[in-house]
This record gives sequence, C-alpha cells and structure tokens, in this order.
Amino acid sequence: MSTRRLGTKKRRAFPWGRGWLAAALACLMLTGCLDQSYSVVEPHENRYWESTTDDILRAESYQDLVNTILLLVEQHMDQGIVRLYLTDVGYTAAFSMVKDACREVRLDTAVGSYLLDTLNFDMEELRNSYYEVTLLPIYRRTAEDLDSIVETASSSAIYELLVSAWENGDQRLTVRYAYLAEERETLVANIRQLQAELEGNAAQTDASVGETEEVPPGDGGESSSEEGAGETYVPWELFFYPPEGESSIVEIFLRPQEDSAPADADP
Repeated sequence: MSTRRLGTKKRRAFPWGRGWLAAALACLMLTGCLDQSYSVVEPHENRYWESTTDDILRAESYQDLVNTILLLVEQHMDQGIVRLYLTDVGYTAAFSMVKDACREVRLDTAVGSYLLDTLNFDMEELRNSYYEVTLLPIYRRTAEDLDSIVETASSSAIYELLVSAWENGDQRLTVRYAYLAEERETLVANIRQLQAELEGNAAQTDASVGETEEVPPGDGGESSSEEGAGETYVPWELFFYPPEGESSIVEIFLRPQEDSAPADADP
C-alpha cells in the first residue's frame, strides 16, 4: 500500500509508509501530545485519509481536525489539505474551529510547540458539502531537528543521555519521553546538579594536569585552571514543550546557542 502524501510542494520522503504514521499517532497519544480527551482516538491513521485520493486528509469533528494537523506536523510537511465534513455548521463556525485547532496544535502539544513557528491556513466551502482547508505551517525547527529527537519511555533516561552527549561534545540534546518520572522542578534541579558534577570533574582534571606541567612566566600561568573554568561556566539552557502545562519534550543546550533562544528557558 502506497504512502500517502500531502500537498504538492517539495517535502521529505518517508520510506516507513503508513504503518509509521499509525505508530506516530499512537506515540503522540502516549507522549502527552494528545491530552486525555484524545484517549479514545483510534491509533490507526487510515480513518484520517480520503478514500478517493492519496494526498488529502479528512476530518469530521474538532478532534479529528487536531489529529490530522498533528499528522501533518509530525511529517514536517510543507503544506497539507484537509476536507472538513460538518453537519449544520456554517462557514464562520467552521473557520473558528479550524483556527482553534491550529492554535491548540501550535501551543498546547509538545511536537507542535517544538516544531512550529506559525500555522496558517486558507479555507473554502465546496459544493455545500464540505470545507477544504489548506494548512501552511512555518517551522522553527528543521526536519533534521525532528529526526534527532531521542524517544524514551521515561524522563529518568535523560541523565544518562546527557552524560553521553557531554562526553561526545554535542551542542544539544532533545528528548521526548512517554511520562515525566519526577516533577519538572526536580528534573531541572537534577540536570543542574549533573552539569555541576561533569564540569567540576573536568575542571579537576585540568587542574591536575596543570600541576604536573611547568608553565613559563608570562604565559598565563598565574591563573589556575579552576578559576578559568569558573569564569567560562555557562549553565545549560533547558526548554520544555509545551512550555506550560504537562510537557513531554525537553531540549537541552550543552553549548551556547548561535541564535537566540526559541523559548523562555527554565532557571
């Protein structure tokens, strides 16, 4: 069975096919991208595709609309078309529904708040039988950023992943977890403590090396390595998605960002 695609613009190729999309939707339900009201949504994504075409999604309710938009965003598609079938719902009410769904995906879901800058759309009524919505997402994160997300069952795995990322000299680690094993404040405090231990160990090692080497006068030997480490210490930047409420994606910058921060960092 062929993989369904959205829109006509250039987009990523997904060799995993529709089975991957079904798994992605199931993952969204587990990871907190879909809140409890979404728990009854069928994990099989075929219901969200038009039976007569391979590149158009369909929705029959507000919740269907949210889920189809999430499918679009999870694929990092340039654009997508959704046919919205509603009974006795006028254009104004339908337009408001689409607007609210786009806002919910962009602000209140983990993957939407992480990936999206804006989510625009156009809508028209066709043959008085359905509304055709053209979704036009603008992303703040690339497809490569999406692919680099590490999936874990619990947030407790973040600590081991951070040690590995720090040892590898990685700039950033992004983790999506199925459930938060501790309160957000506890997670932040533990990450800060881990950084202190890693940076402290590094400073101690540098200091030990400095003690065994003779530094010629005037070559910077007056200041110890520990003092230098303290001067260059930069706290890791932490971002949670969504920023408010229950999150399931955390982004950690172990090295300073080249661009401005995408959201308010936790202290």
